[in-house]
Amino acid sequence: MKKQIHLLAGALLLSGAVLSGCSGAKSEPAAGGSAAPAAMKPVELYFYHNGNITEEQFNTMYGDYIKQKLPNVTTKFVPKDKNVSLAEMISSGTTKIDIFIDSIGQIGLKGSLLDIGLNQDMTELVKKHNVDLNRFEPTTLEAVKVMGGLYGLPIGNSALVLMYNKDIFDKFGVAYPKDGMTWDELADLSRKLTRSDGGVNYIGYTTSVNHFLRLNPLSLANVDPKEKTVTLETDAWKKLLQDTLMKPMQAEGYSQVLNDLKKQWYKIPYIDEFSKTRNVAMFSFMYADYAWAKEMNWDVVALPTFADKPKVGSQAYPSYMFITSISEHKDEAMEVVKLFTSDEYQTQFSKTGGITVLKNEAVKQVFGQDTPLKDKNIKNAVFYNSSAPAAPKTRYDVFVEDGIRNQVTSLLLGEKDLNTVLRTAQEEANTKIQSDTK
Repeated sequence: MKKQIHLLAGALLLSGAVLSGCSGAKSEPAAGGSAAPAAMKPVELYFYHNGNITEEQFNTMYGDYIKQKLPNVTTKFVPKDKNVSLAEMISSGTTKIDIFIDSIGQIGLKGSLLDIGLNQDMTELVKKHNVDLNRFEPTTLEAVKVMGGLYGLPIGNSALVLMYNKDIFDKFGVAYPKDGMTWDELADLSRKLTRSDGGVNYIGYTTSVNHFLRLNPLSLANVDPKEKTVTLETDAWKKLLQDTLMKPMQAEGYSQVLNDLKKQWYKIPYIDEFSKTRNVAMFSFMYADYAWAKEMNWDVVALPTFADKPKVGSQAYPSYMFITSISEHKDEAMEVVKLFTSDEYQTQFSKTGGITVLKNEAVKQVFGQDTPLKDKNIKNAVFYNSSAPAAPKTRYDVFVEDGIRNQVTSLLLGEKDLNTVLRTAQEEANTKIQSDTK
């Protein structure tokens, strides 16, 4: 999970150039069409970012821009304390948080926003401040609403895409992947590229299992949020694992690589195998800045889709600004949230490689134009598919994700059948949930 939070912080750092890009720009109407008050009273607002970022990074991403656009607001960064949990910080009564910044996959985790009761439904604030929710991509709002309410407004987005190593395709004379592929077509490509050559075992495809399950394109919930139970022995879960893991990753020649990785925490080939060892041809992963792949000859296409669900990719993975239940300055905090959902900010965010949360086509069109990645196929990759419907995320999702990931090697090697893997993961996850809720 720490890797996932670090990834989120890294992806949001893409917005750093937004701040200089907006320098000197004229103010415009905020998210709902109403201009921010010309002369609000001075106020201190406290910010908590649930990624492992420093105050300097916070200022680069948010603080400097707020100072420029809302000079009446003094930002106070609340750092994480590795020795004290957030719940303890709040219960002590000495920690203030007005705006909580986090991704959809983190807010329900133990010790985070929902778990410690910092959430509040912002529906009335949205109405009071004339925020037009029709401006947003619907799935970015649905993703948080299925958690129980409109607890925050989205400021950035991400999704799963398919990266590929062009050198491996060139080496074996195989045509590059393309936008709009099905999972069956991916499996065919994977089989062609899973081979041994010059003492190197090449494999066609791998993924980040935890990310994939959390954002799966069939919108399957890992855990029923009301019943707090796991049900994996269904046709839908079987279809998901058969088509997206087993078919593309059971090609002959995969077994040696899997056996070599049995003791690794991720069990199957992962980032290092794709970007360092470079014996992986295709890798589905979260869209980010890809600094770790800068030395590679790579490109990216849209995530493959199911034949009966064309152009439906993974679920969205938005990041939000949440106004907390303990904030004493909710109206002033709302002005800040509106600032980061404005067309002006979202346009500059898009230019610097951030995926906008708005439906505005003009904002999407400038995506990535101020980044070194503008020559890649990223724009098509992130916008080719629509987002799958949002499934609720819970603090217990990791029990399911880890349960399946820990058995995926045995599944792919044929040591366990799919029914056994799903039943075992289900039983283990339910046992952990019961223990956690006692």
